[in-house]
Amino acid sequence: MTPAEREEALARREENAALLTAKLERDRKALEAEISASAAASKAASSINRALQADAAKKLKDLEAESAQLEAKLAKLKSEVAKATPAPPPEAPAQSPADRAAVAAAKAELEVDRAALEAERAAFARECEEISAKNKAEVKALADLRAKLVTIRSEIESGVKIREAEVHRKEVAIEAERTKLQASAGALARTEAQLSEQRAKLEGQVAALAAKEAMYEERHRQLQENMKNFART
Repeated sequence: MTPAEREEALARREENAALLTAKLERDRKALEAEISASAAASKAASSINRALQADAAKKLKDLEAESAQLEAKLAKLKSEVAKATPAPPPEAPAQSPADRAAVAAAKAELEVDRAALEAERAAFARECEEISAKNKAEVKALADLRAKLVTIRSEIESGVKIREAEVHRKEVAIEAERTKLQASAGALARTEAQLSEQRAKLEGQVAALAAKEAMYEERHRQLQENMKNFART
């Protein structure tokens, strides 16, 4: 694999790591948003629970006040009946049928109010238990989401550290390869310079040989002419 191909593969790996990190970051933000929504819902449920408790307490207080008023009214009615009724003879009844009916009606009304109050108390208790159970479930879900977020965050951080270490190792390897290539290129340049210098020397020697050859040919020609002149003479 050439250095260019290695750098391209490293760039692709870094791009894939960046995409994975971005996806994990989006998932983390989505989980944080879900946790925030759950916390807001839990806070709203707590506010509703407090409002319901305050309303129920107010209703209970109103019912108790109304019950006290009815009891006071019954006592007053009994007192008025006792005052309006003359002392009966020993054989006579203590109260007239109308008084007994009024007292019975007042007692029945009081019992009805007490039963309604007990029913409201029971309904309020059931409602409080349901709200408490719902709040506990929401708190547990929120804790589970937070634990999941911590796990995912740890995985993201460990993955990023592994990626960073891998990228660092690749960068060191590429830098070492680049240094090696630069050293090879320098050696090649020096070799080329030496070859050029040797070529220049060889060309000079060839030129000198060519000049000597031309000189020898000229001397040979002159020698042949001298020989011809000598032969004629």
